[in-house]
Amino acid sequence: MATANGKYVVWGVAGITATGFVSSGTEPISSGNSEVQSVSVSNQSDVTEIKNGAGDVEIMVYSNHNRECSIEVVPSAATLNGVQGYIETLLPAPGTIITLVEADQHLTTLDGNTTTVEDGGDAGDWSYVSGELTRSNDAEARISMTLKQYAGCDHGAALDLSTTD
Repeated sequence: MATANGKYVVWGVAGITATGFVSSGTEPISSGNSEVQSVSVSNQSDVTEIKNGAGDVEIMVYSNHNRECSIEVVPSAATLNGVQGYIETLLPAPGTIITLVEADQHLTTLDGNTTTVEDGGDAGDWSYVSGELTRSNDAEARISMTLKQYAGCDHGAALDLSTTD
């Protein structure tokens, strides 16, 4: 356990859980079977620049507000068979909705409303975009995931695309 002297700072990534990776069975991150190593969140948008007659930008239009989250985890379990049994479930199909929750009530970066994406009911829901499993002969296996949220996209809405008109 770390000891700090001086000012208060937010330290570490403890208390982050993620669900939605598998339809049944144990969720790999929420069950404590993966050690979250890092999380980064960025705010983004499209920018249209409108120039005046002299070629200088006079107006900037921001649209398509979104957030991107990158998470890196180290899969772990009490047994080797346990970790090998679910390691692939940490790479779900693109478009899978992953729900992130932060245990600290003061940190709402992942599961709360933000000025970029405000969606009270589904604020912790993210679309899984891509992932990568990295294995090495001199290091532990690591899984990196990229998740996105868009201001205009309700992640809680389930659409039935099986019917045609």
